[in-house]
Amino acid sequence: MKRLCFLSLTLLVILRFCSLAFAITPGVNQSVHTSEELALKVEEKYRSIKDLSMNFTKTLKSEIFETQKETKGKMYLKNPEKFRIETKEEIIVTDGKFLWTYSEQNEQVIKSRLDRSKNIFKPNQYLSNFRKEYNAKLTGEEKIDKTQCYRLALTPKKKDSFITRMIIWIDRKSLLAKKLEYKDSNDNQITLVFDRIKINKGIKDSKFIFKAPEGVEEVDLTE
Repeated sequence: MKRLCFLSLTLLVILRFCSLAFAITPGVNQSVHTSEELALKVEEKYRSIKDLSMNFTKTLKSEIFETQKETKGKMYLKNPEKFRIETKEEIIVTDGKFLWTYSEQNEQVIKSRLDRSKNIFKPNQYLSNFRKEYNAKLTGEEKIDKTQCYRLALTPKKKDSFITRMIIWIDRKSLLAKKLEYKDSNDNQITLVFDRIKINKGIKDSKFIFKAPEGVEEVDLTE
């Protein structure tokens, strides 16, 4: 059997952040003055969103290996637990019950049960417990690509967290997330930039069911 492919920690973090963007819908001159206000707006907006899609660019800098790698991809989210992440390396899909992880290089797809995937992040649970998982501090404002943004610094409450620090830049007017930067316990620095965000466009449920290409090995771990 070919090597089993698993969800990478980087993609889990991408999903965490994209789900934050999923929670933030456009507004008109929305003003936030404190960390608590911003966190509350995230949770409130999340409840009003049905679906979302966005492109992302991830840049990984490794201090250990002195390398830099850029990956582009697309994400689709649908409340409450459906999501799809597409990159050149792999596709990760869940319909809320089953989880598919497809590796093009290995020509293999693994199907498992979402409720048995302990390390997989579930957007709805994360957003409802946002303030319980992180200490958030609104550290000021900064321009990102000529867009005035809030700069929100997050520190995990758990000492053994994979993420040691994180900064999120949020568009001051629309409250759409523009950029994310975080450092992990391996001293890797990851930067994520999001664009072409589309909200409530009626993404079909069929988008969240994976159909394996012909000739791909299927590994069923649902039993």
